[in-house]
Amino acid sequence: MNMGDLIPGAGQTWAAILILAPLLLLGLATAPWKALLARRERQNALGVLLPLLWSMSPELGSGPRLQLLGMTTVTLMFGWQLALLAGLLSGAVLAVAGNWSVPALPVNLLLTVVVPVLVSMGVLWAAGRLRRSNLFVYMLGVAFGGSMLSILASFLVGTWLFQPGLDHAVVLLVTFPEGFLNGTLISAFAVFYPDMVKTYDDVRYLGKPR
Repeated sequence: MNMGDLIPGAGQTWAAILILAPLLLLGLATAPWKALLARRERQNALGVLLPLLWSMSPELGSGPRLQLLGMTTVTLMFGWQLALLAGLLSGAVLAVAGNWSVPALPVNLLLTVVVPVLVSMGVLWAAGRLRRSNLFVYMLGVAFGGSMLSILASFLVGTWLFQPGLDHAVVLLVTFPEGFLNGTLISAFAVFYPDMVKTYDDVRYLGKPR
């Protein structure tokens, strides 16, 4: 979700900035820049996916808005560092284009980028702790299930901070399209272009020899 027409207070804005700043600095310092710059298709996918998806997300009247996030796909494909940076740049593009409110940008980034990235990485970490694993754990558990948890977490954090009063039934309806979108994209990339997905491992999920 994003704040839509709501303008957060100064305290909420500064709290979001204090969370965003160290994570973004850490992401800049540790991002796999060489792997990104080595592949033109990875650069194109990173720069186009989120602004296109977010600009097409539905609006539910005034106030906060539900939107498809797609952050699980970006996180699994590029790692959490580049996912955070891609989310920042995409949010800035939408703010300049007028789709997002500039005063709400830090809080929007917290809800639509930071929370989903952290949840996605948490689900990936949990899947990595399983004694036995296979391709369906990655596709259905991490990509499909992780993205559904991500959008629910975004909604819950937004509700806790701002009590936006969204219809919970509508939110639940959005979780499946989010899971379907991310699950489909990651499944396609893992099958046809596995080298494009940073967090995918043939050895772990298919048992292939190195």
